[in-house]
Amino acid sequence: MQITINNKKVKVNKDWTILQAAQKAGINIPTLCYHPDLKPEGRCGICIVEADGNIMTSCNNLVKEGMIVKTNTEKVIKYRKINIQLIGCNFEKENEFKKWLKIQKMSDVDELKFKPRRSPKIDDSAHDIIMDFSKCILCGRCIQKCKILQTVNAISYKNRANATTIDKALGKKLIETYCVGCGQCTLVCPTGAIKEKEYIEDVKKALADKNKHVIVQTAPSVRVAIGEEFGMPAGSLVTGEMVTALRKIGFAKIFDTNLGADLTIMEEANELVKRIKEKKNLPLITSCCPGWVSFIEKFFPEMLNHLSTCKSPHQMFGAIAKSYYAQKFHIDPKNIILVSIMPCTAKKYESCRPEMIINDIKDVDYVITTRETAKLMKEMKIDLSKCSKSDFDKPLGAASGGGAIFGTTGGVMESAIRTAHNIITGQDLKNINFQAARGMDGIKKAEVKIGKLKLKIAIVHSLSNARKIMEEIKKDPQKYDFIEVMACPGGCIGGGGQPKPSTMDIAKKRSRAIYQQDKILKVRQAHRNPQIHKLYLEFLKKPLS
Repeated sequence: MQITINNKKVKVNKDWTILQAAQKAGINIPTLCYHPDLKPEGRCGICIVEADGNIMTSCNNLVKEGMIVKTNTEKVIKYRKINIQLIGCNFEKENEFKKWLKIQKMSDVDELKFKPRRSPKIDDSAHDIIMDFSKCILCGRCIQKCKILQTVNAISYKNRANATTIDKALGKKLIETYCVGCGQCTLVCPTGAIKEKEYIEDVKKALADKNKHVIVQTAPSVRVAIGEEFGMPAGSLVTGEMVTALRKIGFAKIFDTNLGADLTIMEEANELVKRIKEKKNLPLITSCCPGWVSFIEKFFPEMLNHLSTCKSPHQMFGAIAKSYYAQKFHIDPKNIILVSIMPCTAKKYESCRPEMIINDIKDVDYVITTRETAKLMKEMKIDLSKCSKSDFDKPLGAASGGGAIFGTTGGVMESAIRTAHNIITGQDLKNINFQAARGMDGIKKAEVKIGKLKLKIAIVHSLSNARKIMEEIKKDPQKYDFIEVMACPGGCIGGGGQPKPSTMDIAKKRSRAIYQQDKILKVRQAHRNPQIHKLYLEFLKKPLS
């Protein structure tokens, strides 16, 4: 097929939208509510064009043979300007709108002709996410993410016509809804109406306290994403540069959450083998994703016995830091402040759960996202792209490739199989790259032979897919032996605290970097990590102790 856009002949596929055709031809059409991973709804009207003499949104209208499209006629510019002004009336403060307008580079709008339709309403009741509806422009991206991708339905449209707003379910506070804290809404909100609850100032205050020993741990998916905040290509692996930047900030020790992941594998793989032998509570389902844990608690509470008893890697690391590390270096646990740098907003809530606090001491004191960490670096005039490389500190900085791949969907399963094979057979896999666990399919299924055992597995990312798997288990509990679930698209690499934009194409690049990190490490299996051996020898004694 062929169409004409701004007098330029363009070859197109019949299933392309006008917007896709323009993008392929290098012709810019401004957008707002459009997102490549979401179903286009044409709500904002910014992407309007004139096609065959008719004004229409380009994001959700398909091309037709011989169609003539014009993107900047006098009529298009006039209507686009009106739509921008209508969007602007959603802001409570005109200066906030103009600030947003500048960021979006939508020019020719120098005044707002319409008054705001509602009073400011800020909800900061939750530990992880803040909603400021004075900045909401009703693009609907957050609702699509919450309703379709995650099937949580914690937010929705309220009222009709010019009284329309976006609000939490039944008008409740966010903390009272079924929100699981995954933060996918924060990734697609273009105005900051929904964002993570920041703890940067708390971290700064801790760093300034000379009586506190402030240490930091970093998740595997942070090092393959944070570079994007400093203009580096998606999927840039900046492990060493990140460690140097954190040292410049002033942390006493920079440790690796991957060690916590290795420890998780040692415990979880042994737990799997134990359950298989006892034929109890199968399938075993991973518990390292707090968004997923919250989801099963709220939507499938009758199936909680299937969850692994393991804490998530960063919480497990926190427990070790406040016990083993504190004892080893003669530091009062009350004086240790542990900061977790995570790709995740749900981990903010997780760190505040009662079971993560022992004798009034939290495993993890503060969780800050990848975005927050980049903001902190910039405030301190640290340019990550110009930092030299340095290594994590000992003893909690030594980790395996098995811990590194936790950051992508399938990584937990692959790492667990590497170690479970050794536990069951006494031998390591000859080829530890488990291809069946890799890739971005929402649901992956396989059968793995380990010795005489045939292990039926499933790997799931995004909560809509998790829901499907849970419904399968309800009908046939014996269908699987082991299931990995991650709440976010692509796993932690697509977490709610990662840099924006965060599309599936970007997630694939981050995932490749995760596997690159695994490949270049000398130790690639959790059970081969010398520090893990030392940890059990000196403190934990044995797995499941």
